[in-house]
Amino acid sequence: MTRREGGRVTDAAEIRVLHGPGPELDRIYDEILRPSFDDDELSPPGELAEGVAAGRITVLWRDDGAGTPLAAAVGTYDPGHRIMLLTWLAVRQGRRGSGLGGPLLDAAVAAWGAAFEPCLVLAEVADPERHDGSAAHGDPAARLRFYLRHGARVLELPYFQPAMGEGRRRVPDMLLVVLHADPSFAGSAPDTVSGALLRTYLEEYQVAHEGAVGTDPQSARLWQAVERPGGVPYRP
Repeated sequence: MTRREGGRVTDAAEIRVLHGPGPELDRIYDEILRPSFDDDELSPPGELAEGVAAGRITVLWRDDGAGTPLAAAVGTYDPGHRIMLLTWLAVRQGRRGSGLGGPLLDAAVAAWGAAFEPCLVLAEVADPERHDGSAAHGDPAARLRFYLRHGARVLELPYFQPAMGEGRRRVPDMLLVVLHADPSFAGSAPDTVSGALLRTYLEEYQVAHEGAVGTDPQSARLWQAVERPGGVPYRP
């Protein structure tokens, strides 16, 4: 899931890479992520810290020069599929629209593409036709426009975010977007992504958070769409 609307840069906060769990990560979670997302959209803080410590999760962030976090991009890498998921992108409330998120997104996608090439970088974005905006969480339509301006392409899928842990619910009516795709991830039909690759990745993503591959109607619709001949197409 992601949070950020466009705007211009108003300060020269340096983009930094977090090198391990600790007070900085705690502040990013408490001051940036938690105010920007519902509980169902977030993993518990302990899981985030474990992923950072193990090297599965990468965090790029910007601060005000005095240690106060202003924005963060969190990515989860699956080495078996060579897929990076932009798990969360968020800007501190009160600083949205100041241009902090765009350079951070571009830097994250470039860094991940270089570090894990060949690589597919994905993100989960709320469908603005199905989700309302709020003062806390922003405008889904503006958010989607932001990603499209930065080169995102939307996959034609009935996508939902898996339940992110015990006591959390799935987030329905989401868009799965592609921020970067090496040609090796293309399907056999023009302008598609490999459905076989996406199927196994999404199954393992669901197992990691829900404990099993879903056989419910919501999951069945997703698997059927992923398995279409030729690959998963992008929306026009």
